[in-house]
Amino acid sequence: MLLGDQVLRTFRVSRWQVALALILAFAGFLAVTQIRNELLIREQLNVPSERLGELASLLKQQERKRASLEGEISTLRERLQAYEQGVVQGREKLQELGVQLRRMRVLAGLTAMTGPGVLVELDDSPLPLRPGDDPNTVILHYTDLQVVINELWANGAEAIAINRERIVSTTGLNCVGTTILCNAKRMAPPYRITAIGDAERMQAALLRPDGSLATLRSFGFPVKVQPGTQLLVPAYRGSFRFSFATPAEPAK
Repeated sequence: MLLGDQVLRTFRVSRWQVALALILAFAGFLAVTQIRNELLIREQLNVPSERLGELASLLKQQERKRASLEGEISTLRERLQAYEQGVVQGREKLQELGVQLRRMRVLAGLTAMTGPGVLVELDDSPLPLRPGDDPNTVILHYTDLQVVINELWANGAEAIAINRERIVSTTGLNCVGTTILCNAKRMAPPYRITAIGDAERMQAALLRPDGSLATLRSFGFPVKVQPGTQLLVPAYRGSFRFSFATPAEPAK
């Protein structure tokens, strides 16, 4: 029995010694590894071991700064994306305004127009005057042109010009002696009226038996009407002046 106890104590001592030896061996391994790392750093980077702690602290600071900069970059990217979206929306709005402006210019007569229509030519009467006759009976007046223009508007004309002067909302026709003023410009016969629209409809309206052109023919005025497939009505070249009219406020 005493022999067994002695063997057991010897076995326990041996286990303790083995464990201690393993711990000492691991500690030695760590020490050797640390020494090797320090030697490697000294040889490759020429950094003394006492500065490794300082470098480690500096490295952590740089890592924190990098993380902060990455966050700022992410924020700036989000702002840039928002700006780009705003620019795209602004461009779309600008394009929409451009389309509206072009449409308004067309409606105001500031854009040259081309298309099918009719060409009407009117001239003073070649009938000779006898002594005592009124010369106004052989001269075309602005009212004669105005009647023809009104018939064209009423029958689908979309753009009209007289002797290449565009008819717009402020155009006025009146007589000055033997000439006619259109857009404050003097015109002399022959008067060529170009109208873009439904050529067949406009021509039928002008040539009807009780129309204005039939009346002019009956008094000896030369009249010509011919359709065209690609007529040109130039843009209005004057200015718009409103002395009394101002835009009305939209109804609420």
